[in-house]
Amino acid sequence: MDAMRLCFLIFCLFLASVSSIRKLNNIDDLKNVDYGKSAPRHGLQLLFWFAQEVVDVDHNNVLGLNSNFDPHRGDFGFHRYLNKEGILPSLSSLQSYYSVGNLKSPGAKALPAYVQRYYRNTNVPQRNMDRLIVSMIQNNPNRMFRNDFNLSDTYEIDPALILQIRHPYNCTLDQNNNYGIYKEDQRCRQFLIQTGYNSTECTHRDTSRRKKRSPSAHCITYEGVKLEIKASTQGYSKLVWEIPAYIIENSKYVHIDICQNTHSSDTSEVHALVRKQYFCLQPRLRLYTSLFNYHFTEPYIWYGPEFDGANRAIPTRIKGFDASLQLYAEDGKACARLYIEKTFSKWEDVLYHSWVGFYKSSQDENDDYYTYKYAVKFPKINNYITDNYDVYQYNSSLAMAPGVQIRFLLDKKYNNVLAQTTPWEDVEELTILPSDCGTPNPGLQPKLSSPWSEFFYGPGFYDANKVIPIKIPKFDAGLQLFTEDGKACTRLYIKKTFRNWKNTFYYSWVGFYTSSQKNNEAYDAYQYVVNFKKMMDGTKNFDIYQHKSNLAIAPGVQIRFLMDKGYDKLLVQTEPWKSG
Repeated sequence: MDAMRLCFLIFCLFLASVSSIRKLNNIDDLKNVDYGKSAPRHGLQLLFWFAQEVVDVDHNNVLGLNSNFDPHRGDFGFHRYLNKEGILPSLSSLQSYYSVGNLKSPGAKALPAYVQRYYRNTNVPQRNMDRLIVSMIQNNPNRMFRNDFNLSDTYEIDPALILQIRHPYNCTLDQNNNYGIYKEDQRCRQFLIQTGYNSTECTHRDTSRRKKRSPSAHCITYEGVKLEIKASTQGYSKLVWEIPAYIIENSKYVHIDICQNTHSSDTSEVHALVRKQYFCLQPRLRLYTSLFNYHFTEPYIWYGPEFDGANRAIPTRIKGFDASLQLYAEDGKACARLYIEKTFSKWEDVLYHSWVGFYKSSQDENDDYYTYKYAVKFPKINNYITDNYDVYQYNSSLAMAPGVQIRFLLDKKYNNVLAQTTPWEDVEELTILPSDCGTPNPGLQPKLSSPWSEFFYGPGFYDANKVIPIKIPKFDAGLQLFTEDGKACTRLYIKKTFRNWKNTFYYSWVGFYTSSQKNNEAYDAYQYVVNFKKMMDGTKNFDIYQHKSNLAIAPGVQIRFLMDKGYDKLLVQTEPWKSG
């Protein structure tokens, strides 16, 4: 246990003055400690993932957990840490420690590939040493509380550091001098470079008193290798791979296998025949440096991530109820899983008319489902064990493919959607604008950006002529001009806390104008905002409504938001559309 104690990273997210432990306030502080600094350690990758995907920040810069996340459910391998050794302060009966980072945990398969990378490809002890521990209130699992940790081998994380990690790092231009779109693993790679992570120094350091190193300890650190199994448009599996030229040039033979994994990414397991179902399929790269090596010796093997049946997505909370919904794949088909908290004992009575719809696209209307199933008809899964949840699931006849989505509707009508999953294979991308470039000044406390900053990363960046929405004064709403099929269109962003917006904007309308020189009453087309069509793929903080006009998009086109049926209460107008 002594080796493990050295690599606990403690998150103390509510600040107080504590002089007995080391606090990490910014990236420079993180660069100056040894925590997880070289392969095969995964602590920095875990920290990056935690900041991006698990932590939410409210308007007061207070950090909490993502609203869909529930440690009791075992999301991402989170589990209770009982502190039996007493290395952490004692807690009250309403408080608990939860730990994440044990890559042997079944739920850890949902962690991104960049977190698990070296665990799959090494067998040295350091590959699974690092942990994050959060302290939480039992009856409010999305709220973390503050403790005075006084161990010299722990670190306190300042919220400012979390905000810095969430910020884009070095910007680069593509061949057209445009700022790129970065996937999360690329952003993590930038973060590791920023903190001085060494991916080439991958050695076994024996922390015991034994002087001899295990002869079987090895660590392969091929950089730039990408092997992933994805779902194709027809519901079949497809292999996505990228192998750098230097690896090809240094190898006599290169083989890629897709194997049925029976021991969950254990590098000592043997190859098995491919089965038709996705579950536990794993791609592997075999490299032979010579003909002799090909015939008489073992190859160098690089293990890709196992195919995750839920696409590495945790369940989505069902609004108003102690239940969650999850989309996953089995035998190439779209399936739904319901998590019902055991305290929700009368759920079948309450949700008697509720149903789950399966949709080929997130753009489909609620009544345009491919198939459906009433929630009370879902079979219970007895071998899916959690302490706090009962699990029910249903396998549909819809082939799993990119864009597939499931929705939970409260009753037989089509307008009460309580939960909807992220479309299958939705890629996490980040659009970096020129104003976001550069490394944050570590001497400054990062300020929480306005919720409107999420438009920089949201939908419609390119079709909106690279112009973000304009905030409507005095209201939690925004307006954006964009184009579709050559027509001028408008998006209305409504903050989810602005619940009575339809009453407030009942007489409000958007006018379309061929020129910004026209008077308000000289519109070429218009539409009342309450008649805008709601888009299913909104953002975390905003619902999105759209309208497509019959006006052809052209330089000079402008849209304006007017408060009522008159022409004098202009609240906002967009910049005229620019050519190119």
